[in-house]
Amino acid sequence: MTENRIIFLIDFDVTISRKDSTDTLLETHNPEYKKIIREQYRNGDITMREFVIFGLESLNITRQEYIETLDKNVTIDESFKDFVESGAEFKIVSAGTRLNIQGSLLKYNINLTDDDIISNDISFDGNKIKITNPFLDKEMYYGVDKKEAVENYQKKGYKVIFVGDGPSDYRAMETADFVFVRKGTRAVKFCMEEKIDFLEFDNFDEILEWGNR
Repeated sequence: MTENRIIFLIDFDVTISRKDSTDTLLETHNPEYKKIIREQYRNGDITMREFVIFGLESLNITRQEYIETLDKNVTIDESFKDFVESGAEFKIVSAGTRLNIQGSLLKYNINLTDDDIISNDISFDGNKIKITNPFLDKEMYYGVDKKEAVENYQKKGYKVIFVGDGPSDYRAMETADFVFVRKGTRAVKFCMEEKIDFLEFDNFDEILEWGNR
């Protein structure tokens, strides 16, 4: 029985990580193109999904180089390791890719399987990259349907706590049973305006304390 069990669905970029992993890859390997597609995204000419696909598929690097870039340049809120080791039930939900998450967490000895992560898939043919969207949202805008992820666990009887920071999280935040928002991020204003029950957090130890009340 899962009745009354709690599961945390946690965004990765800027929620667990200190900076966006896709942006980091683009800044490192194709900064000029990043400026172009970032402007297109801001203007509404391309979707978030297209930003990720166009950006990552433009990179002329191998899988090993991809992982090394993440390992070298992406840091996380290290209290997330405490959260993982606490035994709390969680999944990461991200509009990036599974490898972005796995590669970024390697140096922290946090080893997550594909089943631990609801995100886009990435494959390599030498230095050619291909992105696919196994959890595609119906609007095909974000690339990953975080709201559906919340609903799927609610249907299984879970109380779903969503943890996030920005626009790709908003629909999930509206649907979750409770929300934690990374302090100082755009989602704070969104949750206040939409009257969503939430708490701001600085680190994952605060979330653990809340869960152990």
